[in-house]
Order: sequence, then structure tokens, then C-alpha cells
Amino acid sequence: MSSRTSFGLTFYINRTRERKNGECPVMLRININGDRIALQVHRFVKPENWDPARYVMKGRTEEARVFNNYLEAVRLKAHTKYNELLTYTDDVTPQMLRDAILGVNTAKSRQIIEIWEEYVADLKKLIGKEITYATFQKHNTAKNHFQAFLQEKCSCTDISIKAVNYQLIQKYSIYLKTEKGCGYNTAVKFLQNLKTVTRLSIRSGWLLKDPFNGINLTLKEVDRPYLTEEEIQRLIEFNSTFERLNRVRDFFIFSCYTGLAYIDVQKLKRAEIEGNDQSGYWIRTRRKKTGGRANIPLLDIPMSIIRNYCQLELLDAEDPILPILSNQKMNAYLKELADLCHIQKQLSYHVARHTFATTVTMMNGVPIETVSKMLGHKNIHSTQHYARIVDKKVGDDMKLLAAKLNGASTIQFNKTNVEQIPII
Repeated sequence: MSSRTSFGLTFYINRTRERKNGECPVMLRININGDRIALQVHRFVKPENWDPARYVMKGRTEEARVFNNYLEAVRLKAHTKYNELLTYTDDVTPQMLRDAILGVNTAKSRQIIEIWEEYVADLKKLIGKEITYATFQKHNTAKNHFQAFLQEKCSCTDISIKAVNYQLIQKYSIYLKTEKGCGYNTAVKFLQNLKTVTRLSIRSGWLLKDPFNGINLTLKEVDRPYLTEEEIQRLIEFNSTFERLNRVRDFFIFSCYTGLAYIDVQKLKRAEIEGNDQSGYWIRTRRKKTGGRANIPLLDIPMSIIRNYCQLELLDAEDPILPILSNQKMNAYLKELADLCHIQKQLSYHVARHTFATTVTMMNGVPIETVSKMLGHKNIHSTQHYARIVDKKVGDDMKLLAAKLNGASTIQFNKTNVEQIPII
């Protein structure tokens, strides 16, 4: 609880607001921890009838008795409301108490799941306008995880937003990593979703302190898998009696040479393929995830895959280019394909995007700025997560450097040169 607990109530008359009949309004000053605020109590008295030492109306008349009983009732109400507010928060302010006395309870604690559900409902309205369905789904899943945590560890379905503190967040983090089986980065992302709600609550005045203060939410660098040139070639040369595996191979290779994520291949339409046989073809699209513009020249391999599945000249602008399977089926069949091609890596469709950034482009000397444009990233930092300078590239670059140095003229120092060097 707060260490500052000073609380005082004082009645006084406001002489600057004197009425024509000489009466002044009676005010109640609320003082909490040095902060003050005043409100009218809807009673008026002439200055000569006011006792400034006892804060009451002078005299023993019936009028004075009724008047002073009213002031005492206001005082009792103020104390009662103050104690009620302390059940919601340790940090009661004069403004909060004034509103409570007037019948406006702005201090009653909001419930975190209630706040979260409102936030998710607002996100749902923005799907297709400002956010994707996947973004909405992530926040909704995060909410469900936290509610499950409350049910299992706190025996409730909702709690006050003010009850979300450092200790509760640490327990939730452990719950995610143990009982939910989340990896470090996945757990951090769920905690970031929770922080979004607490920050919203702080801005709305429902929460005064940041419960995440002192909690590190930095993601760890992940070693992203990619295929080597030899592994790509194995896939290209693979043929199966099962058509589904050949299709999965084609669509995966298509992304290896275009860098498109699954959702961007799925939504790729004729209007986003520009050019002709003479000048070459380009994919010009916007990424579903970020809205970033991606401009990708179509190499022979992805272009041959397109022609294998459609005739561009016969398609309307909104017609899809490739009949890709669901992401779930693609990833399941890719694991089967990896086994058949003796690839000892966990294949998922997104590995194709990593392969494009690393093996197909960066390993072949394409500048990272160019790779970033083709991937549709808005900054180079995003590209650096995909495109790594691997050992082979480092070795090749050093061989070039060695060749330059060996071909350059060197300075020959003879004995005379050395003797002329002053000793310091």
C-alpha cells in the first residue's frame, strides 16, 4: 500500500461568491496526501453566522441544528466513500473522492478480461482495413491463454486490472513456459499482448503503475533454417507418382525463387504479374502481413512453374495464379518431401522465404538493400533476420580480398630503410 495516508476534510465559506442577500456558499475541501480539491455542498450562510474555528453555523437555533446536521452527513458520506475507494485502489485522489461523493464512481476497478475482450472486439472490426485476421487471432488467443491461467491458478475467470502486478506476470510467464509448453519467444509474445492491455489501461486511467516495469520482453535471435543450393537441386529433380507431392514441390520451389510467404502466394492474382516475354515478367504485390510493397523479377524457374499451372493471357485480372493447397497440408507434405529427398531439416513453407533471402540472393552477391525490396520489408533490420552471411560467403569474400592483396604492390624495406627509422 501507499506509504502516504494523510486525509482531511474541511468546511469553509467562499467569500468570493457572495450572493446579493449576503450569503456565501459552503465548500468542502478534500485533502489527500497534499493534493486538494473543493466542492459545493449546496448550503449558504452569512459570514457573520459562520464559525471558522468549528466549521459550522453559529447558534443553537433549529435552523443551525438542521444546517450542521446536514454538514455532518456530508462528512460521514465522504469518509464512507473514501473507505470504499480504498478497496479498489491504494492511490485514492481528491478528484476520485469528489466524484464518488457526487455519485460518479470513476474509481471502480475495471476487470482485465473485460478490457481485453473490448480491445479484441475493436480489432475484429478493423480486419481487412488496418489489420489482418491473423493479428486479431493472435490477440484473441493471448486473451484465452491468460483467462485459462486465471482459472487454473487464481480460481477465477477475471480479476481487477489493479491486481495485475509484477508477481502475477512472473507466474503467468512460468505457466506459459511449463504447462502451456511455449518456447521463450512464444511466451514473450504472449506477454507483449498482455502488456498492450496494461498500457491501454494506464492511458485510460484504470491503472496507475506499469506492472511490466523491470520485466525484459526482448526476443532471442532465432537460427532460421534455409536450404543449400544442393538441397534445392534435390527438390527440383525430385519426381513422384503422387501428384500432391509434385505440386507441393513446385509451390515450395516457387517461393524459394520469389521470396513470397504462403499467404502471398495464395492471394497472388493475374493483375500482380506485369511484363511480357520480351522485357521479362515481374511480381508487383503488397504483402498481406505488413502491407509492404514487394517488387520481384520472375526468374526462369518460377516463371516455368506459373506456365505449368496456368496461361497468363487467358486469365482475368482477379484470377489466382497458383492452385496452392492449404498451409496445413503444405507443411505436412513438406515433411514427407524432406524425408524422400534426404533433407535433414524441419521443412515448413516459410523455409522457402529464408532460402530465397540467403541462398538464392545473398549468397549470389545480391545486396541486402535489393533483397529487402524484393521481400517487401519496410527496413533493413527486418531483412537481417532472414539474410545471413554464411561461412561459404565469408570464405568466398576473403578469397577475393586475398587475390587483391596478392596482386597489389608491396613496400620492400631494406637495411638502409630500417636504419633510418628513428627510435622513440
